[in-house]
Amino acid sequence: MVKDAVHKNGFLGYVQGTGKEPKDGQPVTYTSTPDFEDYGLGCFLLAGTEVYKLTK
Repeated sequence: MVKDAVHKNGFLGYVQGTGKEPKDGQPVTYTSTPDFEDYGLGCFLLAGTEVYKLTK
């Protein structure tokens, strides 16, 4: 996940913005920059936790 989603400057790629409908934040890519001030770090950490559980 770190190799694929985290930029060299620490910016997270693949973070979808919030909104009434998910399509409002599309496309979700490595280089897209959402226009919101939510925190994608929590989602990244939760995803990492689930990947860790799968490897056990």
